[in-house]
Amino acid sequence: MASEIKIYGPYPHHGAYRCQLAVDGRRSWLPAADTAERAERIARNLVQKMTEQHQLTIDEALDRYREHLTAKENKPQSIATTFYRLRRFFTDGGLAVAALTSRRCAGYYAALTAKQRADTHRNTLAEARTFCRWLVKQRLLRVSPLDEVEAVGRRRHGKPQLRLDEARCWLRKAEELAEQGKAGAVAAMVALLMGLRSGEIIARTVRDLDDGGHLLWIPDSKTEAGKRAVEVPEELQPYFRERTTGKAPDALIFQAKRNGKHWRDWVAEETRRLCRLAKVPIVCAHSLRGFAATAAIRAGGAPHMVAAALGHVSPTTTLTSYATSGSVEHA
Repeated sequence: MASEIKIYGPYPHHGAYRCQLAVDGRRSWLPAADTAERAERIARNLVQKMTEQHQLTIDEALDRYREHLTAKENKPQSIATTFYRLRRFFTDGGLAVAALTSRRCAGYYAALTAKQRADTHRNTLAEARTFCRWLVKQRLLRVSPLDEVEAVGRRRHGKPQLRLDEARCWLRKAEELAEQGKAGAVAAMVALLMGLRSGEIIARTVRDLDDGGHLLWIPDSKTEAGKRAVEVPEELQPYFRERTTGKAPDALIFQAKRNGKHWRDWVAEETRRLCRLAKVPIVCAHSLRGFAATAAIRAGGAPHMVAAALGHVSPTTTLTSYATSGSVEHA
């Protein structure tokens, strides 16, 4: 429901004039002006702006938010993830922003908790909270309707990983397809053997492959620690040379596309496909990154070195959320 807005005045004030604005019965004084006409103009301009804000829809506000994130130079992939989550949360895009109450937003969140895992819906809630705080800063809302909505469920640390024999079986199948020229198999092998994120894999260019194919540079990342050079395992070097020879320096090593469009889940889908072909438990691409950490720690790799290779700020993240329990003790 739209707020009831009324103007009172102008009233004399220390040789000047000012008006009172009442929103749903709550009055507040507006800035003073040297004439009554200017004081009234200030009030009417404010009412017009508030009326426009009350008519602004969630979809329109999201468009403005996208412009804000783009101006901040957030990465396109990060923006895409943010808006995927926001669209899942705010399902009534045509609703006025002014109608976003705590009760309504609590309902949105409850709907998510009924169909998403705790990690997923808690991440979505965090994105929605950031958006609502931005709405407050833009004076499109007086208070954030999500301040009183509490996250529920317990986050899981780490994702299910393949066992050693399962990983060997998976790798044999990946190598078999890689020998047939299947780029997706090579990309998935990079996740398992080098511990790269899916986004890091599909963003690599020919120029990033350095030192005769022994190093792969990751020059851009969401954290400073993520900007790194990773050693390319010997078994992957021929596949990288095959995919980079004769190409321009700025050409992508992997063309992650579906129906001619960029496909952000390409590595994830290739990982699942290889799991089915190898007849091992189906895991996600990020799980392969965790397996890389587990294997390195079990082999005696120093936690801070493994963390650096994965692009983690602290080895604590590596040990608590990536390497499986017992891998340090085994090493």
